[in-house]
Amino acid sequence: MSQAIFIPKLGLTMEDATVIEWQALDGEYVTKGQQLLTIETDKIMFDIEAEAEGFLRRVALPNARVLVGELAGELYQTQEAAIAATSELKGVISESANPSSSDTSAFYPSVLPNPTSPNLPAHPAKLSVEGNNRIMVSPVARVLAEQMQVDLKSIRGSGPGGVILLRDIQATAQKPSPKVSPINVNVNGAIAPTRQPMTPMRRAISQRMMASLSKTAQMTGFGRIDMGEVQVWRASLVAQEAQLGVRITYTDIVLKAVAFVLQDMPEVNAYIDGDDIVSLSQINLGLAVSVEGGLVVPVIRHVNRLSLVELAHKRIELIEKARNNRLGQEEVTGGSFTLSNFGSYGGDFETPILNSPQSALLGIGQIALEPAVRNGQVVARPLMWISLTFDHRLIDGALAGRFRARLRELLEQPAGMLAHLR
Repeated sequence: MSQAIFIPKLGLTMEDATVIEWQALDGEYVTKGQQLLTIETDKIMFDIEAEAEGFLRRVALPNARVLVGELAGELYQTQEAAIAATSELKGVISESANPSSSDTSAFYPSVLPNPTSPNLPAHPAKLSVEGNNRIMVSPVARVLAEQMQVDLKSIRGSGPGGVILLRDIQATAQKPSPKVSPINVNVNGAIAPTRQPMTPMRRAISQRMMASLSKTAQMTGFGRIDMGEVQVWRASLVAQEAQLGVRITYTDIVLKAVAFVLQDMPEVNAYIDGDDIVSLSQINLGLAVSVEGGLVVPVIRHVNRLSLVELAHKRIELIEKARNNRLGQEEVTGGSFTLSNFGSYGGDFETPILNSPQSALLGIGQIALEPAVRNGQVVARPLMWISLTFDHRLIDGALAGRFRARLRELLEQPAGMLAHLR
């Protein structure tokens, strides 16, 4: 009798996940609640814990894409049963000892010594801690590092919380010597193109962008906002950074202004599901964050209830988590509207694609001095372009225009938001 380990559904749009690393080997004894398997979705890395104790048989190996609800592994009551079940997977688990192989299963022996062996603790810890520097490393990564004589102190872990994973050891081992020049293959005098599979994140971004464009009637409206008063206000907030305990950014101020507008126009805080319009009671704003290899959108919940200081703290926390692969599922789901700050990398205006199933997304450009007419005179003013992409099935052009106008009003006369500083 065995306990099945399935790939969980972590979000409404999740269809599959990529197996990143098992934290235990075939035949190894694991305890209930022990971290067992790390998977990667399009948004996050997620650790699956054992729901019971037992001896492990892995079914899905590293780098495998597994559909939601499919079997990833099993826990057996005896090691003999786990080993017997493992032996039935002929040709699935490789016994290859070639560390340069791209097949990560080569580093996962099919049969582990008895758990009472002096070389293996009967109840292995979730992580190994090396020395006083608290280097966190998964069991299988530690074994491979010892075999290949890799110094763990020289490796930066890519797992949740900086845990060193098996792939980190492999990447270190596969790095070319700096003394060896790379060899380029020439075809008719030109360097041949290379080909590699998409990462799970890039594959999901590709699929979702195409799905968003094909399933919604997207339109983008533009506008410019004079950010002069906001600049003065923000300068005063930056001067109070020590007292406030955080630096307020333009992104924080725009997020707060968007929350005000959505309170006034709840019909924008909604989406279409089939033939129904789903109106959302919460104002949960997604913030597009660029990370290595792609983009994630952590969600700041109840922005309308947060002060600017609370909002800034939450933004910093979520961005740090996003860039360290530590976002939880609740932190990337439930968004009702998204903000994309392409001004942070020098952009002025773009036509962003909706973050489905949401019905609107606001893009903001950089703040730059541009000529503007004030009191009949042409003067230089700090202007910011905005791009509001919306689903025309739900939001008409007039409503989108009122949204941009109300946002402009709040940002050009921000005194109304001062009461929500603390």
